[in-house]
Amino acid sequence: MSSTISRTLNELKAAVLCGVVIIIIAVVNTRGQINILDAVIGMLMICVLAVLSMRIKAALPFQLPAFAWASLLGLIVSVPWCPISEVFLKYTNVITTGPIGTVILAAAGVSIGTKLDDVKKLSWKIVLVSLLVFCGTFFGSAIIAHVVLSIQGLI
Repeated sequence: MSSTISRTLNELKAAVLCGVVIIIIAVVNTRGQINILDAVIGMLMICVLAVLSMRIKAALPFQLPAFAWASLLGLIVSVPWCPISEVFLKYTNVITTGPIGTVILAAAGVSIGTKLDDVKKLSWKIVLVSLLVFCGTFFGSAIIAHVVLSIQGLI
């Protein structure tokens, strides 16, 4: 088996494993009120899109992250003029972003956990950057929420 096929199969296995976890989280979050068949079909579509984006990234000589290709592919297949957009949106709309974000953050945590020596080299600087990002995100969100609620007359 060639290296490309082996790599693609491994990427597909990882995507399907993440998809299974996402569906389990979605079922628990909705207390079983989700259409599981539609969720499975939608998750398979997302997995195929993710693997395609990784293959595109590997095939092209310039550096663009796989998530950028996934975003572009997702945009293309979901715009109204795309022939498969209606079917794609029907099945992928079943899955919300909450479960997907949970799995992505867990995978990022595991990834960082395997590179603790590299993180240790960053020492106190990573703590400072983290605090600034957390505070900036919190206060930025609070300011935007305040402005929007003020415009709507709710506060």
